[in-house]
Amino acid sequence: MTTMSKNSALSDTMRSAQEFALSGGNNQALAKAAESWFAATTECQREMIGFVSARLEKDAATAREIMTCRNPADVAAIQSRWLEETLRDYNAEMGKLMTICTRSVNSGVGPKG
Repeated sequence: MTTMSKNSALSDTMRSAQEFALSGGNNQALAKAAESWFAATTECQREMIGFVSARLEKDAATAREIMTCRNPADVAAIQSRWLEETLRDYNAEMGKLMTICTRSVNSGVGPKG
């Protein structure tokens, strides 16, 4: 039931934006900017959800691996590897999110025509 009201509210917002866009030139630019922002936001959310899911799987695998260790040296090696991989993953994810945002901004820059 909550999903239906959210979808309905989004549909109403998009319909209002389209009506607003039809009322004038400056309004069209504003409506296009809002549409671009909504698209970028949605893409960022999808990317982040996928990233968090993948990281949780990797973290769980690391925890299972640590639980099988019999000496502290192995635990330290696994933790070190986990930290390096986690930092790489977060760095790559930030790059992906910045690409999405940059592409969104660049697609709406400057007058067309």
